[in-house]
Amino acid sequence: MRRSAAKSRGDKSRTDSVPGNTASVQPIETVDIVPGRLTESTWTSMLSQEEGEEAVVDIIAELMEEVMDRCYQVYLQRQLIPFSVWWAQNNLVETLECLLLRRDEGDDSEHELFWQEDQEPQPCAIDSWAEGSVPVLHAALE
Repeated sequence: MRRSAAKSRGDKSRTDSVPGNTASVQPIETVDIVPGRLTESTWTSMLSQEEGEEAVVDIIAELMEEVMDRCYQVYLQRQLIPFSVWWAQNNLVETLECLLLRRDEGDDSEHELFWQEDQEPQPCAIDSWAEGSVPVLHAALE
């Protein structure tokens, strides 16, 4: 029985591939979108592939956003303790510096020259806006 079933299947496949049976095959009409280069079937396959790629891009973007948000939360959690310690130390040091004034040791002897009093500057030439330098003319009243 097995041989007869295999033989009948083989006969069916041979009858389908007979070249005289072309009535069931319909010719595919090709419409060129770009003449000689791009047919409508390749155009539709490109569009479907592009839609698939856009869906994958959206999924990957959403996944990356979630991953990056989680990484940022972990980063903040790791930085929380060192920042808190630094902030507390900084404020404690500033408070103690305000309360406990340090003694001023003064300047070194080599910087003493910078703190000497300057000499008096030379007087400038009289300018026309100085008081008394412009003669006053009194007009006669009639």
